Formats: sequence, C-alpha cells, structure tokens
Amino acid sequence: MKFKYKNIGLSGVAGCGKNTVCDIITKFLSRLDLPCKELSIANNLKKEVSETCKKLYGIDSLNCSREEKNIIRPFLVAHGQIKRNLSSGRHWINRLEKELDPKKINIITDIRFSEYDKDESSWIKNEMNGVLIHISRFDNINGKRVFIPPANEAEMINDPKVKADSDFVLNWPTEHDNNIKIFNCKKLLNWIKNIYA
Repeated sequence: MKFKYKNIGLSGVAGCGKNTVCDIITKFLSRLDLPCKELSIANNLKKEVSETCKKLYGIDSLNCSREEKNIIRPFLVAHGQIKRNLSSGRHWINRLEKELDPKKINIITDIRFSEYDKDESSWIKNEMNGVLIHISRFDNINGKRVFIPPANEAEMINDPKVKADSDFVLNWPTEHDNNIKIFNCKKLLNWIKNIYA
C-alpha cells in the first residue's frame, strides 16, 4: 500500500495525551482500512536502562506507574540526553528506524526534540515522509485555559520548537469521557482523513 505520508509523529509535553491521541488515530485509521503501527522513541531508552532502574531505584522503567515514572524521569532524561549529545541527536532515531514497518503507517508517539539540524522533528518530516502533530492539554480555570507545563528543562526548551515545526496543532481540554475525547479530535481526524484519502 502506498501512502502520501508514510509516518505520523506526535509531540507535546509529558501528560498532554499523546498515547490517548495515538489510540484514537489508530482506531480511526483501522476504520479506513489503513494499517498502522504504534512506536515510541523512548521505548528503546526504557529497555536500555530497565535493569539499572530496577537495581538503583526498584522501579522497572518498562512497567511503571505515572508516579514511578515521574520519580525516574530525571534519570531517563539524563541518559537519553547523553546518548543524544554523543550522536548529534541521532542515537534514538537510528534505533527506532529499524522497527518501522514499510507496509504500515507508523505512528511515533514521542517526537520531542529540535536541537540539532537533523533531530527528531526534522527526521519525521524530511527523512521519513511524515507529518507532525503537536498536542497541548489544558484545564479551564476561572474561565482561562491553563496548559499542562513542561515536565523538565529539555521539554521547556524543545516543545515550542517542535510545535513550530508541526503540521497540525491540537489543543484539547482535560477530559475523562472517551466519547468527548474523540469529539475533541474531530478536526484532527478530518485532517488525517484528507491527507490519506
């Protein structure tokens, strides 16, 4: 099957709903009979440090709660950044490329960086024939949108750059009802339908 765009990258700060949006997109593409595969850049990082995290912190980086992940996040970020610095941002991209399925639309749930010339946002768009979707989640507080803040300095620096590189920006409210979540993605799903029509 030949697609105009082969891959979809999802970006946004931790907790914005990237995995939820991926689930919604996956189900939508399935209804359109378009095969897809979910992938994560960070999954290889979590695999690489899993034994170390268990030994040092008693937390399995591959199977932990959000609270546990928040505890080990500084370690994950530091290790990930060291590998990125040693490779000009290419280490985790190169690992993920081996997992891409050429017969499916690959949805990468964590495009986070735009520091180097050929970093994640550039890679998905310019090398992998992909589109980039940025997600921001907000709470309505006293009639104002208060967006979920970056979880760390790396997100604070990179998220605005990745957002600027994006082809579609989804700002959505915190919501627990799945039907309303899907409704809040209506414009995004129509946009995806148009690029894969």
